[in-house]
Amino acid sequence: MTKQADELIQKARALIQKRYQKEGHHSVVAAAVRTTSGNIYTALNAGTYQPSVATCAEIIAIGMANTAEQGMQIDMIVAVRDREAYIISPCGKCREYIADYGPNAKVILPADNIAGYKVMNIQKLLPDKYVKKA
Repeated sequence: MTKQADELIQKARALIQKRYQKEGHHSVVAAAVRTTSGNIYTALNAGTYQPSVATCAEIIAIGMANTAEQGMQIDMIVAVRDREAYIISPCGKCREYIADYGPNAKVILPADNIAGYKVMNIQKLLPDKYVKKA
């Protein structure tokens, strides 16, 4: 467990606690991303009742960071879900975004026990990533 990871988890949990609505969408996800410059950006998913058109919180947070910082790179990212704000793993689409904007990014994941977490490099979560060849 690291101070940087703890800080990101706290930021994501604070956002979800502030914005969670019982009568809202079925699933609420908040994400926090730290860039290599040290700035932190948080976002909620853009959920709908039609899940296939929803946008993940991680992608929105990455977009916010990319808008604010030209040439930004992700250092670390986390996503938490629902009122309990438990840590979740990024989906496949999010893993692609994370790897594109932070080829050495660290991803905070749920640990085997429900209370803890682990940190893993995106390259381990997305081995042999598709890349465009010159």
